[in-house]
Amino acid sequence: MKKILITTDGSEHAQKGLEQGRKIAEAFCSEVVILNVINDFKNTYFHESVYIFQQSKDIFEKQAKEIMQKAEESFKGFCGTLSPMIKYGDPAQVIIETIEEEKPDLVVMGSKGLTGIQKVVIGSVSSKVLNHTEVPILIVR
Repeated sequence: MKKILITTDGSEHAQKGLEQGRKIAEAFCSEVVILNVINDFKNTYFHESVYIFQQSKDIFEKQAKEIMQKAEESFKGFCGTLSPMIKYGDPAQVIIETIEEEKPDLVVMGSKGLTGIQKVVIGSVSSKVLNHTEVPILIVR
């Protein structure tokens, strides 16, 4: 397994995904891409959400940097290479686009994120990514 994409939003499930992703990556000394997506709310029906995002962008960026710092710390002493990424947009769409760009051998995701909206088995972002890519995906609870 040469390259693994691990997504994180700082949630408990994402943290478990990072832990499992590291175990797999460690076994192969893989290249690991850690992705955090800042939702820009452009695909929402409420224009107020876009306004709130624009007013709070610095806060979201600071949170994303803290999430990535914590994720990177969990890979201290890792034998492979680590590439952190922070991107903006609809989380599911950005993850799908990043999969197309990076061409990982495996994607590791938490089953539910910070949204508070939970599907019966897995979260809406995980579900959308799972249904729109051919790359093997490990969804961690």
